[in-house]
Amino acid sequence: MGDGLGENDKDGKNPAGQASVYLSARLHDEIRDLSALQWPEESCGLLIASGETPNRIHRVVVARNVAPDPLKTFEIDPQTLIATYRTVRNSSEVVVGCFHSHPNGHALPSNSDRARADEDGFLWLIVATAYNGALKSGMYRAQHQETLSGEDGENIRYFRRCTLIDDIVEPF
Repeated sequence: MGDGLGENDKDGKNPAGQASVYLSARLHDEIRDLSALQWPEESCGLLIASGETPNRIHRVVVARNVAPDPLKTFEIDPQTLIATYRTVRNSSEVVVGCFHSHPNGHALPSNSDRARADEDGFLWLIVATAYNGALKSGMYRAQHQETLSGEDGENIRYFRRCTLIDDIVEPF
């Protein structure tokens, strides 16, 4: 496992540490605005990148939060999830992560987030919201580490903070 501080090349690839993630200010603002509008409920959706540059998010898919208690947690609408994975499977894109909001004003992953971080390397963008809008954001990469006890399938899940870099797209 890398130290999370690897260097990015000019295309945004960072195979070793994957500590930097590129997201345009436009997309970031879109997610933040949606999250603010959904308050006091949690908003959610998926982060999409090219398979060639998975650290460069180029679009998002907004989903309905179908959790039983959307004031405390999120669950991405299964229909949106299936349709998105089906769409990217037939393209050069990949689903690299998800986003959701924390209406309690904290942009750190919760214990619930950690418990649900099933996919090693998956990105989690968390937007802290409050009654007065979106406050701050945090980008994290889910990390899995096998336990020393050697029990089959058991691992420790944690998040590594990523540097969120404004991906300014040059016009053609």
